Amino acid sequence: MKIVITGGLGYVGSALCELYTDRSEHEIVVVDRQFIPERVATLPEHIRYVQADVQDTDTMTNLLKRTDILHVLSAEVEAESSIHREQSVWAANFDAPQSLIQACPPNTRVIFPSTGNVFGGVDESQKYMDLTEEDEPRPKYPYAETKVAMEQFLADTDRDYTILRFGTNHGYSKGIRFNLVTNIFVRKAMLGENLVVHGTGENYRPTACVKDCARALEFVSTRSDASQNIYHIVCQNFRIRELAETVVSFFDTGSEVEYIAREVPFSAYALNSDRIRNMGFEFAWDMESSILDMQRVFKSMIVERSR
Repeated sequence: MKIVITGGLGYVGSALCELYTDRSEHEIVVVDRQFIPERVATLPEHIRYVQADVQDTDTMTNLLKRTDILHVLSAEVEAESSIHREQSVWAANFDAPQSLIQACPPNTRVIFPSTGNVFGGVDESQKYMDLTEEDEPRPKYPYAETKVAMEQFLADTDRDYTILRFGTNHGYSKGIRFNLVTNIFVRKAMLGENLVVHGTGENYRPTACVKDCARALEFVSTRSDASQNIYHIVCQNFRIRELAETVVSFFDTGSEVEYIAREVPFSAYALNSDRIRNMGFEFAWDMESSILDMQRVFKSMIVERSR
């Protein structure tokens, strides 16, 4: 099969490439506008890297010829700050993937990662716990609004697609981001800094390890019964204070949880992932194993507690 991964050098993309490392029976093309030498250098021979902007229609139309599976991982991220980048976020997260999908052969399997943050504006006086794929999204910022728009775009086509709504990612991949709540907490704890929690930390967040997100992408990509469906990819739902306390418990660096009076940017929301579990998908990386893995990878960063 020919598999194209856009945004393949990013956080989830790097984890997905790791999964495909031993799949030499496939022709795999990684597309990313960034050239990151240390990541490109580790790609095996059957994974070809192409430096390109997915908004370059001519280049992408040529690359997508004969594609069997397209993973659309290229996107602008950071939900809260997207309000200051609305035009570029819509261009990257709606216009570009829409054009990509339209350029694909009609039988291409399209795997589109959405986000649990489509519920970031839910009314907490109504249902905000145990949200399923049947519940109506309530996006708050442009980032989530573009994801909902893409979900609707795909639903209005006759394409062979699957949508995965990821919980907030955590854990190590070669493209790791340290602007996500768990990873921020782990970095601060490793360095002996306090973990800052806004408000009381009672608000819920759905979470998923980046490695499980990659596994879910691969899992649904070859399943015909996943076609034209949406799945929540969430291993655990945590209150933010619970998350901070969990991270601190793994490090003896003097870090503490610090609460500050600041407005929480999103409503509390917790997602149900029974639909993907009932298909046989098992989450392999809970929060504890993910933190331990980051602790192992970044052991040289961990400070010794002052005695």
